Amino acid sequence: MWEIGALKMVVEAALLAAGAPLSVEKLAELFEPEQSPTPMELRRALDELAQDCAGRGVELKQVASGWRYQIRPAVFPQ
Repeated sequence: MWEIGALKMVVEAALLAAGAPLSVEKLAELFEPEQSPTPMELRRALDELAQDCAGRGVELKQVASGWRYQIRPAVFPQ
């Protein structure tokens, strides 16, 4: 079982480095099978990371192909 703070750091780094949205399944593939967090642990980490973005210029958003960080529309309106 992963400690949530450590898992959040790994997930955040993976999302920032990926350059494309990552699904829960793709995130799980980044770990060795015996160390892989459960889908529930990954979803909790993603949910907490999304909450951590409150009041910031970026948000963690779930899109069709997975999760990604993006600039909030209010910061950079189109």
